[in-house]
Amino acid sequence: MRRFGFVTLLTLPLLTGCTSSFIDLRENLDVHRSSFEEKLAGDSAKEEQFRACTQQAHDGSSLPLSIATGVTPTSTTASYLGIGGRLRAPVQALVERIHGRVGNNATSFSVLSDMVDDFADPSRRRLDLDKLRLLTDAIRHWHVHLDFDEDALARDTSLFAQLLLAYNRAYFGDVRYAIAPNTTSGTVRGIVQVTSRGFVDRSGATVRFPGLSAAAQVDATRAIELAATFIDSRRVSADLTRVFLEAFFDAAFRVPAVPQATALHLPTAASSYPTFDLSHPPISLEALATVTRQALRTEAIVTSLAGKAVRGGGLFGTNNETVAATLETAAGVFAKKLVEHEGFCYFQVTQHP
Repeated sequence: MRRFGFVTLLTLPLLTGCTSSFIDLRENLDVHRSSFEEKLAGDSAKEEQFRACTQQAHDGSSLPLSIATGVTPTSTTASYLGIGGRLRAPVQALVERIHGRVGNNATSFSVLSDMVDDFADPSRRRLDLDKLRLLTDAIRHWHVHLDFDEDALARDTSLFAQLLLAYNRAYFGDVRYAIAPNTTSGTVRGIVQVTSRGFVDRSGATVRFPGLSAAAQVDATRAIELAATFIDSRRVSADLTRVFLEAFFDAAFRVPAVPQATALHLPTAASSYPTFDLSHPPISLEALATVTRQALRTEAIVTSLAGKAVRGGGLFGTNNETVAATLETAAGVFAKKLVEHEGFCYFQVTQHP
């Protein structure tokens, strides 16, 4: 059984007790997260299409999304969809599927549904640090207690399992070994380690385990070995949390990925991940860039706010930098993935009448 030896960095205990467990996002995110929906204000038909879109995953077999346009929004449906429940459906569906596969070990992931409600509801847009701690602890539990069994994940053809397996393999370089032949003598010169560029998220950003070295070929016979970067517990713990949440929300929302993304190179899966098809783009390239920028800005804002909160005197002491880095990263990635989903829906609605 193969295991990732570095996941134990996530086992640091999470401390409890703080002055306030909520981060108010209403003032800081109005320009970024809610702007997509607010731009549709006054157009009831498009508002209904947008809300319907955000309630479902982007299915690669029917892009652009097939959105019912003959539904007349009522005050009841508009009220229900406007209080955050619209983003909950795909998240809750995935949580239930994971729970059905691993049982009570996945119970803590149910906090994601509540976190989505808090984030999407404009009347209380906030982030609950207590729930965030439960989430990061559940991710740690997944790695440490459930074990990261590549063979078991490879047998599980669900999209989440395949994404989690592929993302982790890519992050750790998808290490392989190959024989280096000596072309002059016809013998074997040695064995070389071959690694990938790292985990590439659906928008094209790369994250790679710092402990991997890199080699640069000078000519046919000489190569320069570049030393691995120092392994920092804060970065690795945050990276592993990022990779897990990327896999979870990609499986839940399935926002189309750029061609170089790791999601498009899965070992096996019951259904393939949707690609951003340049021959039939679901949204324009300009719109894709806008969604990416908005999502990254949101991640930056939420990461900064969470970092300030968890490093305050009321929640964590000065000896918990690894835990603080993990929490702020989880908060930022969580917010980014929701904005990606909503932004993609916005442009599908506005660019495909």
